[in-house]
Amino acid sequence: MRYSLAFVAAMAATVSAHGVVTEIQGANGVNMPGLSVADGTPRDCPTPGCGSEADTSIIRTREMGGKASALGRTKAGPVDAGAAIAKFMGTGGAAGGAAAGGAAAGGATAGGATAATKGAGAAAGKGAGAAAAGGAGGAGGLAGLLGGLGANKRGLLDALTGGAGGAGGAGGAAGKGTKTPKGTSETGVAASAGAGASSGLPTTADDGTITMTFHQVNQDGAGPLTAQIDATSGGTDPAAFKDAQVMQNVPGIGIGGLSAASTTDFPVKVQMPAGMTCQGTAGGASNVCIVRMQNSALAGPFGGSAAFTQSAAAKKRAIEYNLRKRHMARGILGKPE
Repeated sequence: MRYSLAFVAAMAATVSAHGVVTEIQGANGVNMPGLSVADGTPRDCPTPGCGSEADTSIIRTREMGGKASALGRTKAGPVDAGAAIAKFMGTGGAAGGAAAGGAAAGGATAGGATAATKGAGAAAGKGAGAAAAGGAGGAGGLAGLLGGLGANKRGLLDALTGGAGGAGGAGGAAGKGTKTPKGTSETGVAASAGAGASSGLPTTADDGTITMTFHQVNQDGAGPLTAQIDATSGGTDPAAFKDAQVMQNVPGIGIGGLSAASTTDFPVKVQMPAGMTCQGTAGGASNVCIVRMQNSALAGPFGGSAAFTQSAAAKKRAIEYNLRKRHMARGILGKPE
């Protein structure tokens, strides 16, 4: 499908950021806030002025090692996986997912938070319900912009609004979203503080997949998302991240991380690379993997991150995969010519 450059330029000029991983749901029943999220961040507001973008990570390679960590930065500073994990594990008093502990802009508090938006009984992270479009005004503006795109405009509009025609992109089908109820703000960090001391970290499923919630704040917080996993450095070394397949994605047109959806939670699922085993340490936890997800927004990229470990069966599968590869290599290389 071809897209009008004028249309994309118009969208890029009229939208604001962002999107963030708000929670990871472990196959072991353990749910943990994303590493950048902050309690008090409004989840029902799409505009920067209300503070809704405070815990979204801006992930730019050129900033890593300077103003940002390997997980990017928020308004509060570089994202610190160790601090967020320590908070969850009860091993330290570090505040929030960002290294700086100052108050998040727009009234949101600096302290990590869950993607699970706890208010109003919403089942965040489950992806139940139909995807909600960004607002009547936004949808109307998009319809006008789509006027000159002919037969392609229905599929493009579906992608923009998270409808049935939205392409998953980046290797995964698009998931359906759940609109955030009015009055919802982030409370997950305080609610889960210290829970990991008895539960441990969230785990993968036995097939090596992990499930998360991605909260799209506004239009250029859309998908499709890409994913990378760090199995060794605890989220500190940019070079440690390896590409991972996104099995379930966030709707978007695939250009600039755009869609018309806002204040909506989408389920996402990522597959660990074959043979990868979680070996990192961070925040008092061991056998840690860090997943980082981001879109292609021109003003970003925007996204977030989460911590997890492998189930015993998933780790066994990875080890067996590596052994098979090693034996195969030895068998081939050991044969006489």
